[in-house]
Amino acid sequence: MAMQFMMTTMPGWLAEGKVMISVIIPTCNEENLLPGCLESIIKEQENVQLIVADGASSDHTLTVARQYTKEIVAMDKTDLAAQLNAGAAKANGEILLFLHADSRLTTGCLNRLKTLPPQVIGGAFTMQLESNNFFYRALSLGGNIYCRLTGTYFGDRGIFVRTSVFRRLGGYANIPIMSDVEFSIRLKRLGKTVLLQGPVISSSRKFDQEGSLHTLYLIIYALLAFKLGVDPEIIKSKYYHFDAEQ
Repeated sequence: MAMQFMMTTMPGWLAEGKVMISVIIPTCNEENLLPGCLESIIKEQENVQLIVADGASSDHTLTVARQYTKEIVAMDKTDLAAQLNAGAAKANGEILLFLHADSRLTTGCLNRLKTLPPQVIGGAFTMQLESNNFFYRALSLGGNIYCRLTGTYFGDRGIFVRTSVFRRLGGYANIPIMSDVEFSIRLKRLGKTVLLQGPVISSSRKFDQEGSLHTLYLIIYALLAFKLGVDPEIIKSKYYHFDAEQ
């Protein structure tokens, strides 16, 4: 199936009459979850350019990626914003979709991107954490409401943007954390954005490993601190401090 996808993926100018979507997936040691992400794209059978931007994985992530696409950017360190920008630099599609390796598309997501109204320049999808836990479902719903009301989007929701707009904005800012939020703020200042019905299914592993309430606290802290102008380096150190203690 992976080989079939590689052979049917083509540059945008060869697929006349079809909107091409370039899907950029940033990775770092994602050998276990990456196949699910990639398969969720393949099964949609849309005109897609698949780009994996790897941040110095030490496991078999690159081996997995090469089973699905030849379009791989291998960087010498993990830097999310830099990986996203490097992947976007290889894109030929009219629309860019940034999808985390621990996330999966559900049926119809790519088709909804193809039929975006011309006045919409970007946005994201609704998100659902991969769990039947009531608290996680409530978190997902609350996050979706927040994103819809504010036009502020998080990377685990599959941020998308018209390629021309991405180039005009200069891509993601070179900051160590919250680059997704920062980008979405600049995006909505430029034009109309939307939260499309997905959902994108995202892994609940951070909540599972670090505790749901603690993780929620970290997310709220990072968001509020960023909007209050706290140095992103300070936000990053506090956000990941708990990880370092485990």
